[in-house]
Amino acid sequence: MSITPFRTLQDARHRAATHHLREKAVCFVTRGQDLLVMDHVPAGSAGVQLPAGGVEPGETPGQAATRELWEETGLTLPAPTYLTSYLWEAQLPDRFTRQVCHAFLFRAPPGTPDTWERDADGEHFAFRWMPALAPRLDWEMDAALPWAHAHLNPV
Repeated sequence: MSITPFRTLQDARHRAATHHLREKAVCFVTRGQDLLVMDHVPAGSAGVQLPAGGVEPGETPGQAATRELWEETGLTLPAPTYLTSYLWEAQLPDRFTRQVCHAFLFRAPPGTPDTWERDADGEHFAFRWMPALAPRLDWEMDAALPWAHAHLNPV
């Protein structure tokens, strides 16, 4: 698997459009110093992930992030902060995949539950909080963590 960052959101969107690549919005949801992570239930090979999903036609990556966050978690949070975009390439067991990922930061209020479960699009997800500095994510979903950390600990 490899990660190649883009300089701007516009560069990333241009690359996706000109190379016919899938665009994906990845949601970094923080509550204090914790990061929201999710597991597929029953547990399988999906690993520890973040809420994420495809950008639909006519939708901006920020709109996709807000929609995916609600669809997968049930959370409705204020407008996200754009973090970064990157090209993700991976050889999966059954195919090679290449997609442009756009990472966004959401801030959850202190009263957000510690754990919960939700059904979305025929899948069942379990949500929990992990320390944002070491959330142990799979599928290189931690590629944008340095940008998220900058928002957790502003200089």
